[in-house]
Amino acid sequence: MSRPRDLTGRITGIGDEAAPGLAGQIAVARELGWTSLELRSLDGTALADLPEPVVREAAGRLHAAGLGVVCLDSRIGNWARPVTGPFSADLEELERLAAYGRILGCRSLRVMSWTDGGLPEEAWAEEAIDRMRRLARRAEALGVELLHENCAGWAGSDASRTLRLLTEVDSPALRVLFDTGNGVPYGYDALALLRELLPHVAHVHVKDALPGDRPGEAVYTLPGEGAARVADCVSLLEEHGYRGAYALEPHLAVVPHEGVRSEDPAGPFVRAARRLAALPLPAPAAVPRPSSPARPRPAAVDTGLLLHLLHTPTAGPLETGPGAPHLTAAALRSYATAAERLGFGTVRLGVPDPLAVLRDDTPAPVRRAVAADPAFLAGQPSLVLRLGPALPRERTVMFNVHLDTVAGGEPPAFDGVRFTGRGAVDAKGPAVALLAGVAAAARDCPAVGRDVAVLVQAVAGEEGGALGTFGTRPLVEAGHTGRLNVFCEPTGLRHLPRATAAATARIAVDGEDSVDDRPEAGHNATVLLGFLAQHLAAALGRDASGGPPFTVCVAGLHTGTLHNKVHGSGSLLLNLAYATADAGAAAERALVRALDEGLREFTARFSGTPPFARTAADAARITRLEWEKRGLPALGPQPEWGEKLLAEAGVDRWPDDEPAFTCDAIWAQGLPDAFTTVFGPGSLDANRAHAAGEFVDLADLEAFADRTAALLTAFADDVRRHGGARPAVPVPPPTGLTEKAGTA
Repeated sequence: MSRPRDLTGRITGIGDEAAPGLAGQIAVARELGWTSLELRSLDGTALADLPEPVVREAAGRLHAAGLGVVCLDSRIGNWARPVTGPFSADLEELERLAAYGRILGCRSLRVMSWTDGGLPEEAWAEEAIDRMRRLARRAEALGVELLHENCAGWAGSDASRTLRLLTEVDSPALRVLFDTGNGVPYGYDALALLRELLPHVAHVHVKDALPGDRPGEAVYTLPGEGAARVADCVSLLEEHGYRGAYALEPHLAVVPHEGVRSEDPAGPFVRAARRLAALPLPAPAAVPRPSSPARPRPAAVDTGLLLHLLHTPTAGPLETGPGAPHLTAAALRSYATAAERLGFGTVRLGVPDPLAVLRDDTPAPVRRAVAADPAFLAGQPSLVLRLGPALPRERTVMFNVHLDTVAGGEPPAFDGVRFTGRGAVDAKGPAVALLAGVAAAARDCPAVGRDVAVLVQAVAGEEGGALGTFGTRPLVEAGHTGRLNVFCEPTGLRHLPRATAAATARIAVDGEDSVDDRPEAGHNATVLLGFLAQHLAAALGRDASGGPPFTVCVAGLHTGTLHNKVHGSGSLLLNLAYATADAGAAAERALVRALDEGLREFTARFSGTPPFARTAADAARITRLEWEKRGLPALGPQPEWGEKLLAEAGVDRWPDDEPAFTCDAIWAQGLPDAFTTVFGPGSLDANRAHAAGEFVDLADLEAFADRTAALLTAFADDVRRHGGARPAVPVPPPTGLTEKAGTA
């Protein structure tokens, strides 16, 4: 990864050391220009003791203020909980904070390893390790990570004990939280401890102190003014590749375990934050470069992050209606935090202007939802991340993933081989594997993140019929694209350099009902629409075979549910998938012609049949054609240089005779001298996307991550050889097409 020389954008802090209430914590974070907070308590109440509505309100206020949450400070195993106390309290707090983390967008929980409770040392050790092992197994299932702090507890102040804890627990859900200042009151050299624990550090607290008059006492200072060697610790972390947050816990005005709280903690907290931001860091040590490239190591997929995202409900209101929980914003916050640990920076997290969404080519359900509810967009933001500096588009690769899902699905699970749950393959699994692939590329190819920038669009609004019109499209139009653009959807690890679009038509009948004793008195929408369904299926099938290719799906016929009533109103849906804009326009014209012909045929056939004569006479008057969506682009021919690049990276091509599908890649159509393709693990059909039992195998995610790393390396090599310049030579489009399930 790139090697930042300062901490800009990575400093945060434990909010309750700045102010007891959330309003004060947010105000201080805004004053300091922070993008996140670490949470421990609100108004003196520990997070786990807050009722869920309060946490939901807090999440809304934090997200509205542009603040994420990097860690939740639990009381699990802390200085107030002896190892002989009730373990149920720790288990209950883990469950509650895991649930609250999904609301707040945070999967990291600070823990300690219990005081001895009067037990001898080895009994204390065995009980602490056993408890942590049980907590970690549950954390694995919940998708959260436990961050053990070098503070109170059996493993708090001794590196050998911490390493024993990590080894014997043996869980990816247990890592280390390093606090720079805890060594002063506890009487150990924190920098020496850090050297031994470096590979396991996932989060950092910053404080500084001078020794007090008696053992165990400390006088807390501004960072850099004490004996904790804060700058040396930070420099060592940076040289080792730590790219996570530095959370200020100054203890200048608030010391929770001592019951100390001043009346105005904000002032000292702000001074400490500014001192930390200005902390002079020692020059980085020279890192020798290998004489020959190291053999690439497999990319490591963060299984805990994926489980956390699978547990977080992200089906949008177009899928579920307004009453269900919609936590897409929280999921994006969690994803951004994980990416930032890998060196990404957040470029944008927000929603488009509603007026930009209310366009003629935006699907009608989206237009109706935006017009009816100002909060519709607010709860469905999209995220742009960038690894490396802002570079010209010819030196940039963009990946697009979506974290929204369709509704439904079973509880998430991971058995060590296979993930199940809604979004496993479409597309939370690919989103997490993507980060692993980018990290592996940057680790093994220094040009990635230095000479080549990587953009990641993590979007809402891909599912539910929105088709990216308030997620991907605004980001593409704002220029968040690359010369190579990869949309991560299940393609069986083959790249698909085309994407269909679709128009959706509604044939609506608005007539009069009648009772079953006098069926001739009303309009029989059931018979009319049933006739039209068959007529249109036959007529459009013939048209598609002779003109520009499109595929028709006749579906959604509905009038009513009663058997003893003539239903006078109803509707029929038709989806018209097409591979080019010309084919889409031809499909629309063909539907208009076929509908007109069908109405004439219905009138001719049923005008002499008494129960349906009135319907026949009025068929044209009571039937109308409405468009739920139309005029969308399709992703067409792509430059030959991109085909060669993916071949060099070992990525196979989707066969021309297999149908494509619709996804957000359509919005990259027409980008000048850019190559766009769809590429991801698994299969929409075989992995049961959008259906009961959706799954993805870890091996497929790892393979996708490895191919992503190879693709980025190939792109970086191409930039090095040619500066990214290539002539744009289009390739002819294949004709196979379909539409991705759930996007209609």
